[in-house]
Amino acid sequence: MKLKNETYDLLKWMAIYFIPGLTTLIGVIGLALQWQETAIATTICGAVGSFLATCIGMSVSEYEKAKHEQYEGEGD
Repeated sequence: MKLKNETYDLLKWMAIYFIPGLTTLIGVIGLALQWQETAIATTICGAVGSFLATCIGMSVSEYEKAKHEQYEGEGD
């Protein structure tokens, strides 16, 4: 799957900064307020972040592979 640069940049920002920050925020506030479901919420946020990072990594891998194949094809 090819992503537009803007989409890739947004998803990368979410995976690197937003979701980990949100997970930490939920964890800290949840513990401070003694929310019973804090562990479940942080686990779900972490899973979503990991999934997103994996999808981004796969997209980058496919892009690099296609770029490499295109480069090799130009030498023929």
